[in-house]
Amino acid sequence: MNKIFVTSIAVLMLAGCNATNQQKGALLGGVGGGLLGNTIGKGSGNKAAIIGGAILGTIAGSAVGQSMDHPNQVIVQQAPGSSECSGIVNPGVRSSCERGVSERNAAAQRRAEQSAYQCARYGRCN
Repeated sequence: MNKIFVTSIAVLMLAGCNATNQQKGALLGGVGGGLLGNTIGKGSGNKAAIIGGAILGTIAGSAVGQSMDHPNQVIVQQAPGSSECSGIVNPGVRSSCERGVSERNAAAQRRAEQSAYQCARYGRCN
């Protein structure tokens, strides 16, 4: 009965806030670790097992949640002199081409930043 009560409290705490994955992972890991420690611990070592399990579960859950909060980032760089405009000889045309590439990259950066904001703020992650 006590396990059900503790789990219910944890679920209610998560439902009432807009927590990050790291915070959710820490809370669920702590509860899960405490429950596992309660199952493993016997006699006078039961409380120590619960506390140890909760601490280890919190650390592990937090680490997993943190990795979910920061998805893999892909950084693309071109080698010097190998731009899309490198084949253009006319300096004015080449400058216009490079400006167009720069504007396209800036627009892609703005879209990526907006997507990251929507993911973090509203949970709308792709």
